[in-house]
Amino acid sequence: MTTIYLVRHGETDENSKNIIQGRKNTHLNTKGVQKTKELRQTIISLGVDICYTSPLLRTLETAFGLVADKALIIKDDRLLERNMGIFDDKNIKEYNPEKYWDYNLNSSDDGVECLTDLFERCQNFLDDVIPKNRDKKILIVSHASVIRCMHHILRNTDLNKEKLHISIPNSYFEVIELD
Repeated sequence: MTTIYLVRHGETDENSKNIIQGRKNTHLNTKGVQKTKELRQTIISLGVDICYTSPLLRTLETAFGLVADKALIIKDDRLLERNMGIFDDKNIKEYNPEKYWDYNLNSSDDGVECLTDLFERCQNFLDDVIPKNRDKKILIVSHASVIRCMHHILRNTDLNKEKLHISIPNSYFEVIELD
């Protein structure tokens, strides 16, 4: 059986201030480092075979904090955070999730990466990685938007109803077993 472990990076100063980071390269803050250390024990006990991570600093720091001496870590650009366009460095209150997470509307206004492109990028990653790692334990360390998409892809949810109904907090951890 192939097992996927989805992990969102630990907290950054921007996260704690509700600032949208997008693809900005930020470090974990003290709380993010601590939560990563706490999650490490769980991850190590699961016997991860391989780890894929976004190349941004906050995900690299999380991935290395979780499995640096225990599993191969591979950076993959397909795991980058969603391009947030004009919303980078803005307060989350300025962003309308109902508009930008509406799969049918599929808006790319304001330079935000459209939802179908984000889902396609995530699907491409999974279609590539899962067959190469059949019957292994795969850790994926990424960002809220990517983790949310992978959750829906791997669980075959109805995108028209479920897209906004899953919270992905910092240090989020989910296990998905595939046949």
